[in-house]
Amino acid sequence: MLTIFSAIHNFCVSNNSSLLGRFGTQGGTGTVTRGAQLLGADMYKRLDEYLQAHLNDLRVDTQQYNDEGLIQYYNKIWDRYTTGARYLNHIFDYINRHWIKREREEGRRDIHDVNTLCLVRWKSELFDPIQNRIVDAILKQIEKQRNGEAITSVNIKQALQSFVSLGLDENNTKKTSLAVYKQFFEQRFLDATRDYYTKESDYFLANHSVIEYIKKASQRIQEENGRIQMLLHPSTETTLMPICDEVLIANHAQIIQDEFYTLLSEDRRDDFHQLYKLLSRVEGLLAPIQTTFQDYVRKQGLAAVEKLAKEVEKPDPKAYVDTLLAVQSKYAEIVRTAFESNSELVKSLDTGCNVFINSNTIALPANAPKGSESKTPELLARYTDQLLKKSSKTAEETDVDAALNGIMTLFQYVDAKDSFEKFYKRLLSRRLVNNSSASEDAETNMVAKLKEVCGYDYTNKLQKMFQDMTTSSEMISEFKANLSKDEYPIDFNACILAENYWPLPQLKWSYTMPKELHPIHERFQGFYNNKHTGRRLKWLWNFSKGDLKANFVKGNKVGYTFTVSAYQLSILLPFNEQDTYTWEQLLEITQLPEEILSNSLAFILKAKLLLKEPSDAKTEDKDTKFTLNFDFKNKKVRINLNLPMKTEQKQEVDQTHKSIEEDRKFFLQAVIVRIMKARKELKHVSLVQETIEQSRKRFQPKVPEIKKSIDALVDKEYLERLEDNKYRYLA
Repeated sequence: MLTIFSAIHNFCVSNNSSLLGRFGTQGGTGTVTRGAQLLGADMYKRLDEYLQAHLNDLRVDTQQYNDEGLIQYYNKIWDRYTTGARYLNHIFDYINRHWIKREREEGRRDIHDVNTLCLVRWKSELFDPIQNRIVDAILKQIEKQRNGEAITSVNIKQALQSFVSLGLDENNTKKTSLAVYKQFFEQRFLDATRDYYTKESDYFLANHSVIEYIKKASQRIQEENGRIQMLLHPSTETTLMPICDEVLIANHAQIIQDEFYTLLSEDRRDDFHQLYKLLSRVEGLLAPIQTTFQDYVRKQGLAAVEKLAKEVEKPDPKAYVDTLLAVQSKYAEIVRTAFESNSELVKSLDTGCNVFINSNTIALPANAPKGSESKTPELLARYTDQLLKKSSKTAEETDVDAALNGIMTLFQYVDAKDSFEKFYKRLLSRRLVNNSSASEDAETNMVAKLKEVCGYDYTNKLQKMFQDMTTSSEMISEFKANLSKDEYPIDFNACILAENYWPLPQLKWSYTMPKELHPIHERFQGFYNNKHTGRRLKWLWNFSKGDLKANFVKGNKVGYTFTVSAYQLSILLPFNEQDTYTWEQLLEITQLPEEILSNSLAFILKAKLLLKEPSDAKTEDKDTKFTLNFDFKNKKVRINLNLPMKTEQKQEVDQTHKSIEEDRKFFLQAVIVRIMKARKELKHVSLVQETIEQSRKRFQPKVPEIKKSIDALVDKEYLERLEDNKYRYLA
């Protein structure tokens, strides 16, 4: 090859006089003459003529081949030809570097380096005349592959690579384009693909079930992806896959979407996962299944709660929460796995859950008064109370932290988060005051979870309650340090709490303290007054309790210990002086209201610590007698008689709801003032919308409530009404 290169070089720069006579004159030493230029042109022309003649012979030879044979022959001669072209390019390197380079610099774009010339002539002399035949052959092979027949894929890939190589950039011969590949092959391939899958999908759906079609379509899309990797240029993916999506999915979207409800109702997760994957390929096709999923979740949740309501007259908070959580967890898992946490389907799940969690048969019974609050926040709070209490069977049988996480999952769907806060705070206050929390860590963990969801303001007062308990404990320890047991035999404890943080209702009637408590009460009162000048203690006897040791029972050496309320303490201590009292006497001694005395006695009588005479008499009859039962027996040594009264529980719920209403009224007014202070002037509709948006994290305000708050602020001269239904901030 070096010999040939040298011959070409010598030919181009030859000083042969005969050549000079034909082509030009000799220049000075070391110069390239016009003759050399003409010799380069002559050699380039002769090479071009040779290539054309050679390719014409090859083109004639292709006539004897068809289909796969044609592809194989085409690849064979392409390999040999391109190899030869590379050799020629090296041999003619001198011409490439000098004559051809100069010609192109002078604007002769029809002049190419030798390698490019070889490709240009291949396209014009061989490829263009047979391109229809070769593309037909390739498409037939691809169709055979789609039909399940085995083909030699390497032949197709090699042929298509030659199409890419033939796409030359006229401005930069070293750069290739996809013009030939796209013009002669890709468009025909795409048309053939559309036609093939249109016919196949129509036929398949007519003869098979929808889920079989979903699997088939998914398989076909996967095959086409593989075909791109195996045969085609990667750029084809951007044009091929949209056609597959259109023909296989979009054209049959209605049928596929209609199948979703059936698959969902039969819990065929693998199948509706494939359905989701298929529809998610085309923008907008998931919208109908999002609506279906949302409605299905809502119906399943409502049905589950309705079933629970029929099974029990008054559902336990645990059963209610477990029912809600079972539905939410099931479909959250489906969204996570089958729907790959798709944001729109997450939103559908949330919307569906929000409805059945806040507005179901138990939360809002059909006979509930118009405008009633959902009971879900209350029931969630009561279940939390069950979990966090000492000696709770619920807590013993449950992973408390996991259960609290479940409560928080449901809590995030609750509209009236302020309602949950009120009930939770009241129940927490009782656990702390009664020292009935099973775990301080669990209590603080729950508050931390609430803070994470709702922020510092939501849990500020809850955290203050824990601080109060710590301060109170330190103060009681200090008080007891100098207390003489001989002088004060009663084991005394008190909780000193800041009134603003604790939702503990005040005592509504006077309470006559048993004389046994007077000394310790006065001692502590004096201790507190000396420590905090100017502060006043309010004693909440309605939350007070004590332990009484019983030594009167015949044949009982250990003795019983009774946990009683302050009211029951007032009833039982007089029996240290005599064995029997009438109803009228107890009323006079205790100074309790009749209803409270009756309710407090009920638990004592039920435990048979006192016996009623006659047994069938009404408790409230003035002559009914109550006698100490010296034959009292019980399997337990410690007996709790301090049980909640139904009337008190109902009053507490009513008070909580009333407190919620009051807080909401002031909250809405504060929100409106904050908005107007920032905006100065605002239309009524805009003010209402912004108020709803800013209140949503605590509760869903109703428009009439917002209007009342606006009216109240106008009356207080914080706002004034303007024309065109607008308001102006004044304060």
